[in-house]
Amino acid sequence: RRKQRGFTLIEILIVITFFAAGAVVLLQIFSMGLYGSVDNENTMIATALAQEKMEEVRNVLYASVLPEVRAQVPNYTSFEREVLVAAPVSNLKQVTVNIYWNGKTGDVKISLVTYVSNII
Repeated sequence: RRKQRGFTLIEILIVITFFAAGAVVLLQIFSMGLYGSVDNENTMIATALAQEKMEEVRNVLYASVLPEVRAQVPNYTSFEREVLVAAPVSNLKQVTVNIYWNGKTGDVKISLVTYVSNII
């Protein structure tokens, strides 16, 4: 009898199964990483939008610092912005800028707070 060299059909099928399982795991990891990068990008955009509004608030007169209802941010259709203004003491306003967007777990919010005074 001659000893035959090579692989049997069963061995080849087992190797293909292992490679397929490994490929599925790698694709899941890549998709999770991709979704995570989108989440990070949305957080960065929201932070920049909140900072932009804070700069607007800082550059207007004290009397012009007014609240805004929650509404879509121009040019950013998936983000909404709201500005809350409170007066804890006279001649001082607490301004809170909230940015909302839809994330993996539902509505996500980022908030920035500043104070504006009317000191003459």
